[in-house]
Amino acid sequence: MTSKRSVEVDQEAHHIEAVERHAGANDTDGHVGDWKQLRQDATLATEDEHNTTFAQAVRRFPKAASWSGVVSLCIIMDGYDGALLGSLFGFPAFQKKYGHQIKGKEGYTLDAQWQVALGMGSNVGNVIGITLNGYLADRFGHRVVLHGGLFSLTGFIFISFFAKNVQTLFAGQFLCGISWGIFTTMAPAFASEVAPLVLRSYLETWVVCCWGIGQFLSYAVLFTLNGWDSDWAYRIPFAIQWVWPVIIAPLVAFCPESPWWLVRNKRYRQAEESILRLTSAKTKEEAKVTAKRTLALMIETDRLEQDMERDTSYAACFTGTDLRRTEIASVAWGSQILTGFVIQGWATYFFQQAGLDHSDSFKMTLGIGGIHLLCNAGSAVLTGNYGRRRLFMIGCGILSILMFVIGGLAFGPLTPAFGFATSAVYLVWFGVWCLSMGPLPYIINGEISSTRLRSKTIAIARGTYVVLNIINSVASPYILNPERGNWRGKAGLLTGGLTVVSLLWAYFRLPETGGRTYEELDILFAEKDLPARDFAKAVIHRDGDIISVTRPDSTHVL
Repeated sequence: MTSKRSVEVDQEAHHIEAVERHAGANDTDGHVGDWKQLRQDATLATEDEHNTTFAQAVRRFPKAASWSGVVSLCIIMDGYDGALLGSLFGFPAFQKKYGHQIKGKEGYTLDAQWQVALGMGSNVGNVIGITLNGYLADRFGHRVVLHGGLFSLTGFIFISFFAKNVQTLFAGQFLCGISWGIFTTMAPAFASEVAPLVLRSYLETWVVCCWGIGQFLSYAVLFTLNGWDSDWAYRIPFAIQWVWPVIIAPLVAFCPESPWWLVRNKRYRQAEESILRLTSAKTKEEAKVTAKRTLALMIETDRLEQDMERDTSYAACFTGTDLRRTEIASVAWGSQILTGFVIQGWATYFFQQAGLDHSDSFKMTLGIGGIHLLCNAGSAVLTGNYGRRRLFMIGCGILSILMFVIGGLAFGPLTPAFGFATSAVYLVWFGVWCLSMGPLPYIINGEISSTRLRSKTIAIARGTYVVLNIINSVASPYILNPERGNWRGKAGLLTGGLTVVSLLWAYFRLPETGGRTYEELDILFAEKDLPARDFAKAVIHRDGDIISVTRPDSTHVL
């Protein structure tokens, strides 16, 4: 065993040089021996991916998990702000500063159109940031772009903090949204590119947990300041956003670049160095052998995708097999909005309209933050053991039932008792959502796209989410506002119907991606007529250059 490993290590330099020398070739003429060795190493890496258990992966890839966790911390800022404004709309000091007194009643409220504008401000900025990240991450890499986003955000926060009127506040939220858009697409992409197969779902779930941490901190801060009447009641929550760039930027400075990005840019030696920084082994020789094989799998996957489609523009996401992958990524992430339409993003406001007073509504909202953290952490066990497709459909089924219950309760009297009953069902619904629809879109997006189009596919998918969120931001105030639709809990009937639509889509269109390497997913998606329900059962066979896929009912040779 020792002698064999030594021979493999001695051959490593020749292996990398051969790959670099022929990386620009459009074929393998004259280099069959080199590519044969590459395929052998790629096959060994694939076998290793499938045979590695969770415990082994934790021992072998602690550095990959740690660096992924560091980059994911930037999502805390997006989660913090996402919960901040929706809660501030029910915040007396905020309503008094930026709103107007309700006619014939005590208290203040924001104009519905400004509720809409503020709800859309960061979302519109998100669209710009998401689109930019699709270009910038492919051009400059994840580290450079992440630093740029952190530094720009530090400046944009000043605008929201010192806003004297609602118009300036809108401008600040819009500009901050650009940076948050970069973060929301970069974190899941980076996690998917540094994680081994068995840890992918866990590291993507951590991305969602970071969003939940931000949400919980936002609720905790607002709950603490709820009784304040001064401007600091809402300025302090904005000022806290300065903490995250100060913590994250120095850590990211030492973070290794994604080896997949380096491979796509033909920087194979740097890719190997990055892999070595992301892995751990008992000896340096063992680490080098593992890195060599992992690099071979990345190069082989990249070459396979180039054979399928050389274009890496946004337009390529809507052609060939990538169109199907873009659809799945977009609808999966859009389902996060559809399954919580109107009600989820406006929790505090919804609780008040359901019959709770300001204090009780904020207590319920703080409970939501705790549920988010606990259930997202618990969801890692489910997604790591039960896949994506089954959990998505079961989640949608339960969520739709609970939403219909909330809608039915709204036909009762507007009393604190009914308000607490509606809120209790909502908390159960939210727990189920965090176990299923909360983490799954992140995991699916980290796996579903081709590696060459990952940043752009995730950008399009997240853009779909943001567009639906803008629609939600426009519709929600008019649906819930007591001077407009005044639907209260009846909005659950609408949300339940949209959840059923998501369930039907998943049954016919969502494939199982768990337990597959990116190369294997490329092969399965090349089977254009392979139904989504058969992905988990399909078996891939290799015989030299010939790849065959055995389906439940037939065999097809690529």
